[in-house]
Amino acid sequence: MSTALPGMPPELKEALGKSWKLLLAGGVASVILGAIAIILPPLASVTMTYLVGILLLLGAVGYVTEAISRGSTQHRIWSLILAVLYVIGGVWLIVNPVKGTVTLTIALVVFFLVVGAFRIAIGFAGRGQGLPNAGWTIVSGALSVVIAVLVWGELPSSAAWAIGLLVGIELLFSGLALIVTALAGKQIAEGGPAA
Repeated sequence: MSTALPGMPPELKEALGKSWKLLLAGGVASVILGAIAIILPPLASVTMTYLVGILLLLGAVGYVTEAISRGSTQHRIWSLILAVLYVIGGVWLIVNPVKGTVTLTIALVVFFLVVGAFRIAIGFAGRGQGLPNAGWTIVSGALSVVIAVLVWGELPSSAAWAIGLLVGIELLFSGLALIVTALAGKQIAEGGPAA
């Protein structure tokens, strides 16, 4: 086992050394998908809108199942109300994917602001523990926040391309962070110093 990354707990080093190939594959796949979404943001935006619509319909099935299978009468009523709302939202997104992109863009901007803030905090905490991708995590978080603010300022015109671009950038930077982590894990597995 490598003596590099002195602040990292030994069990984390061991896990990183064992799983670096999986991390690398996930990172490369994430970078490729991110690049496609960045190159074709309108297509990626509409695709994400359809996907969210389908997920809402699947969620409605879950709430109907919950309402049928258990709970008090009041619990069943609330589950059925949620199922109806999920169906309405899912069908609306599938039937009106272009209009749905505005709503999803707002939700995604909020998501990126929150995730960016958490990544920045996690990155600074990770620097003290010697985690190999702490710097990438901070950069990724900062970029998420900046891009979310810029997209918010251009709404509603940004909705046509924003979801695809934001998801693409997120996938790209997450993939790069995974690749950096995987390379450190490879060095640990080979017994060499990790950067």
